[in-house]
Amino acid sequence: MSHLEIRPSTDDDVDAFLVVAHRAFTRATGRQAHWTADGMRRMRVVHSSDGQDPGIRFPVVTRGEQVVAWGGVFANPPYTEIFTDLHVDPDLADDDAASATALLMAYAAAHGRVAAAGSPPDPDRTLAVEALESDTRLARDLEGLGFRPDRYEYEMAIELGDVVPDAPDWPEGVRVAPMRGPEDTEVVTELLADSFADHPGDLPFSAAVLSKVLGGEDFDAAASAIVHDEQGPVGLVLSRGRPGAGYVWVLGVVARARRRGLGARLLRHAFHAFAAAGTSLVLLDVDGSNDSGALTVYANAGMTARTVKIVLTRPLPA
Repeated sequence: MSHLEIRPSTDDDVDAFLVVAHRAFTRATGRQAHWTADGMRRMRVVHSSDGQDPGIRFPVVTRGEQVVAWGGVFANPPYTEIFTDLHVDPDLADDDAASATALLMAYAAAHGRVAAAGSPPDPDRTLAVEALESDTRLARDLEGLGFRPDRYEYEMAIELGDVVPDAPDWPEGVRVAPMRGPEDTEVVTELLADSFADHPGDLPFSAAVLSKVLGGEDFDAAASAIVHDEQGPVGLVLSRGRPGAGYVWVLGVVARARRRGLGARLLRHAFHAFAAAGTSLVLLDVDGSNDSGALTVYANAGMTARTVKIVLTRPLPA
C-alpha cells in the first residue's frame, strides 16, 4: 500500500483531477464524460461559500505529487444530508483505492460537521455519496465504511437529430418570459424553493449559487425560461451548455400549477432552443426519489436513462 495524503485542491490541480474523473467514468461506462477543465473550475467557484477557498469543498488525495482521487462536498442548509461525489483512479490497487475512499469520506464528514455546527442538532442528519452503478469496487469500499444504498440517480439523455422540435404551445393564461441572468436570481430562488418544497434532503439552490450560475459563461439563456400564470411565476427551466451537449440543470413547477403540462412544455422549450442552435444531444440529471412526476415527464419526452448512480448514506452524528 502506498502512502496517500489528502488536502484541499488548488486551481492547479484541476487538470489532474479531470484526468482521474474521465478515466474512472470511461472505465465504468465505456463512454467519455462531458467534463472540461473550465467547467470544473466553474464548479469549484459556484459551489463554494463567498470568501471561502474553493479547494476546501473539493479535496484531492495525492501519492507524492500525483492526484489519485478527489471529491466534491456539498453542504447546504438545513444540512439534513451532507452530499459528496467521489472520483477514484481505477488504476489504483484495491488497497490504495479503499484508503483513498476512506480519506475522502472522513474529510466529507468533518467538513459537514463544521458546516452544520451553527444549525440545530439533527439526529437524522446523514452523509451521502454517489457511485456509478457499474463501479462495483467503489460501492464495495463505501459499504465497508458503513454506507448503505438509499436511492438511485439517473442521467437522462435524448438525441434530437437534425430536426428542430416545434416550440411549445402554451395554455391560455400562461405566458413565457426569457430568463435574463443574475437579475432574475430572486424570482428563480423563490420558484425553486416552492417547486422543491417537498423534495427530501438539501438542495443547492441558494441565492448565492443561483446568482453564480445565472452569471456563468455556460448559462444558456435561450434554452432557459420562466412561465407565469395570472397569479405570478409558476415554473422554470434553467439550462447550461456542455461540450457537445445541452444540459437542463434544473426544471421546476410549483405544486399548484402541476398536471397542466407545464413541465413537458418547459422541457420542449429547452429542446427547441438547443436544436435551433445546432445541439442535438441533451442531458439532465434526476433523483430517483423525486415524486413530482419528473421521471414520467422526461420519459414521455423521449429521454432515456443513460447513466445510473447509486446514492449511499450513513448517519452523521454531531
